[in-house]
Amino acid sequence: MDNAGQRAPRSSLDPPVALRPIEAAELDAFVELVVSSYARERASAVDAWTEDTRRNARSQVQALLPQGLATPDQHLYSVLEGNAVVGHLWIGMNDVDGFRSAFIYDIHLCEDARGRGLGRQVMALAEETARGLGARDIELHVFAQNTRARRLYEGLGYRITSVSMRKRLG
Repeated sequence: MDNAGQRAPRSSLDPPVALRPIEAAELDAFVELVVSSYARERASAVDAWTEDTRRNARSQVQALLPQGLATPDQHLYSVLEGNAVVGHLWIGMNDVDGFRSAFIYDIHLCEDARGRGLGRQVMALAEETARGLGARDIELHVFAQNTRARRLYEGLGYRITSVSMRKRLG
């Protein structure tokens, strides 16, 4: 963002943003990044010990990807800006309420790729990919304190479908 807090416009000279399936050699680094970022966000949201949230995150990822890249209905992508990997996207497909639905389990952009409109482009690619996989709807989870992401999703037409609340006792 520039000094006025506005997003710097993308020019026609900027490299295109695209998705490509994650390669086997990238899987371990992908899993570690997902586990670390989810654990950090959850620890902040619920005021928990990071090592406990990290264990919980790893368990959830392993449950969702028991066969790694060969797990049915799980689609993992590298986000490319030109030829450079600048992030990743994880879309899971499932049947909900009688129709196919996509769920964005994780979206991540490297720090230097943020604030330049790439998030919007990646979300457009995620929606296009989900449609191509037969999804009627696309969902995601965002922690309440992640106001930047919440503003992005709301600006793209996502609506709140449930709210989890927590109170610390003593």
